[in-house]
Amino acid sequence: MSQIRLLVLFPLLGILAASPAIAQTSAHPEKSASDNADYPILDAPYSAKRHFISYTKKADGTLTRDESGGSEARDSQGRTFSAGERHWTYLEGNKSILGSEMLYRIDDPVANTKTKWDSTSKEAKIIHWPQSDLKRDALETACPCNEQANTSNTGVEKLGTRNIQGLVVEGTRSSYTVAIGRNQNDKPYIVVHEIWYSPKLKIVVLETNDDPSSGSTRNELIDINLGEPDTKQYRPPSDYVIHDLQMPP
Repeated sequence: MSQIRLLVLFPLLGILAASPAIAQTSAHPEKSASDNADYPILDAPYSAKRHFISYTKKADGTLTRDESGGSEARDSQGRTFSAGERHWTYLEGNKSILGSEMLYRIDDPVANTKTKWDSTSKEAKIIHWPQSDLKRDALETACPCNEQANTSNTGVEKLGTRNIQGLVVEGTRSSYTVAIGRNQNDKPYIVVHEIWYSPKLKIVVLETNDDPSSGSTRNELIDINLGEPDTKQYRPPSDYVIHDLQMPP
């Protein structure tokens, strides 16, 4: 049976294809424009590219490197757009084969719709959600600040501010010690997680995680542009079949 390993830049898109042949799956939750879909952020438009690098430690101690990219945007009315790259590798005989596709998502709090498609299926889904007083109230209220990035809980170190891509961002670092034997380790080690958050855009601009037992990840926004985005790239191709779904069914 072929062994398949998945690496998803934006797993929150929720449109991954299921396969009974999957032997190992690895997904990395990311911060993107769509993370705030339940609380639309108004009057903070931007567009940017997302860059994700992971180093995975193998059983023999060597590291494998995987790199993927994507883009995201948000307009002044709180609509969010994201495109993320999915990679997977599988073995056929002794040959390792790399596959990839793009996953797209639009969250529109004005029309109360979510649109999803990928680069291979030739189909797109538009999910229509019913209007509600709660949703309308959310559209009139800015999203609360990212609690994870601003927490003062014990064990979280505030790193102050720095400038990334022209934005003033606030940093926090959290860490914990893994005791001997927890992951079959013969000595304790420390896992370190850092987040750099933009209060202006209310998004995480840079996030890193360093785990000596499994590897490290770096997830960052680059080429950030403030102002209304050009959303033409986030439209389903004209030859795709559109499925309109009403929720609740």
